[in-house]
Amino acid sequence: MLTFSQNEKDLINEETIELLEPYLTLKSEEGKLLFDPEIAKTTSAALWGLCTWAAAMSDYHKQSKIVKPKLILLNQKTISLQEARAKLQAAQEELNAVNELKAELKAKFDTEVAKKQKLAD
Repeated sequence: MLTFSQNEKDLINEETIELLEPYLTLKSEEGKLLFDPEIAKTTSAALWGLCTWAAAMSDYHKQSKIVKPKLILLNQKTISLQEARAKLQAAQEELNAVNELKAELKAKFDTEVAKKQKLAD
């Protein structure tokens, strides 16, 4: 059960949940839930644990149907973000190179202008 809970809980399929659901929702004639871990606890601590575990696995499966698509989307967006960051880094490096060239050309231009002004004076 521990191995299943840790490694195989994502392998639960709809058929298993459908077969488990009638037991999880079974009620007495008075409307009291019969698959109650607290009722099972009066009989056996192991049975309490099994009831709690079965209900938790069912809840996990139902919630994972909501969360899994969001995790897939998150992974896709994370990859897109990494690609965008790589493009940004490349663009910043290109901009730095252009700015360095611009500074060199401006310095050269300023030097030439200063030389021409000295000659004109």
